[in-house]
Amino acid sequence: MATVPGRARFSRMAVCVAAILALGRGAWAQSATIRITLTGQSMIRSDIRKTAPAQVTAISSLVEGADVRFTNFEGTIAEPGQPNQEVPMQGRGFVAPPEVLDALKELGFNLLALSNNHSCDLKIPGIRNTLGAVARLGLAHAGIGETLQEAAAPGYLRTPKGNVALIAMASGLVPAGGAATATQPGVNELHVDAGNKPNPRDAENILNNIREAAKKADLVIVYQHNHVFDKPFTAIFEEGMAERLRPPEWLKQWAHSEIDAGADVVVMHGAPLLHGIEIFKGRPIFYDLGNFIYNVPPALWYIQEPMAWESAVASVEFEGRSVRSITLRPIVMNVIGQGQPDAQDLHANNLFLQTRGLPQLATGEKAGYILERIAEYSRPFGTAVSVKAGIAEIRLNRENERRRN
Repeated sequence: MATVPGRARFSRMAVCVAAILALGRGAWAQSATIRITLTGQSMIRSDIRKTAPAQVTAISSLVEGADVRFTNFEGTIAEPGQPNQEVPMQGRGFVAPPEVLDALKELGFNLLALSNNHSCDLKIPGIRNTLGAVARLGLAHAGIGETLQEAAAPGYLRTPKGNVALIAMASGLVPAGGAATATQPGVNELHVDAGNKPNPRDAENILNNIREAAKKADLVIVYQHNHVFDKPFTAIFEEGMAERLRPPEWLKQWAHSEIDAGADVVVMHGAPLLHGIEIFKGRPIFYDLGNFIYNVPPALWYIQEPMAWESAVASVEFEGRSVRSITLRPIVMNVIGQGQPDAQDLHANNLFLQTRGLPQLATGEKAGYILERIAEYSRPFGTAVSVKAGIAEIRLNRENERRRN
């Protein structure tokens, strides 16, 4: 039977497309420009489309336009009627209804870290509730799972410009029984041993997953929710110690190991305050991006100093695997919500809590103060930050980038 020319051309094209897809890192993405937006953590306690509808557009404008839009969901999902006798409360109870994840998706987020010390506030049922909610919404995610293998595994976001992997972990303040094991759901925890040394078994597992993700994805983002400092976390905030404003030495060394293993971006939360930014071998390390949505209960007073209500949204632009630009826009969050606060109950979830800590773009002198603080905190890393007209831009060392690639 004669071959139809058009069909032959289509067949050859299909073979070429299949070959490209089989390459792992997308061949077309090596020259594509892809933009990643990174925000502070989202400690969201309600569906803000209902509790603060007038602010949804302004919030979504802070992340729109990027190919990858990332945040950490700080908390766990509670189904109606939870907690109860079968699903007991654990920790400080940062629980929220499933609709908060619908709200985050509508705000524009398409990549979520789920690993933090509040992921297991409803123990195993909360982990499973959260996993079910992100699965229902089709949200790319990483950091918790039915087993350690699943919690530690990369999550993948497929975009028209390439595939992006996310590996997420938590270190410090994860309650007993909260870490995933070979047979138990939980958080991907990086245990930190005496002397502030990452547990060798956890570290090797995480680094191996980064290496594997680097083979399969065009870009790899690594997220860490850290509460391990040189002094106890609560003490450095209650006493206003300088340690709360910078990463500990062990964390810097560990972040370098993640870059060496194949991470293209390392981003952290936990303090929850802005920390400096380091460019290591051409790759950015955001040591803490503070908060984005901060529905923190008034009774948790010691992490509510004025700087906790100020942060920045970072934008990292890649061309292939080369970083082409890094910019930051300052944001502020409102301290006072609607209605009356409950200053006694850590578990109260009322209108005041739900409508405080919502972000908007900072302007004027306030914007300058926030960005200059980022510049100051980044200076010890040798990172040059230029601040102009309400935007901060990191001046990149192209020679460093060439050595990396």
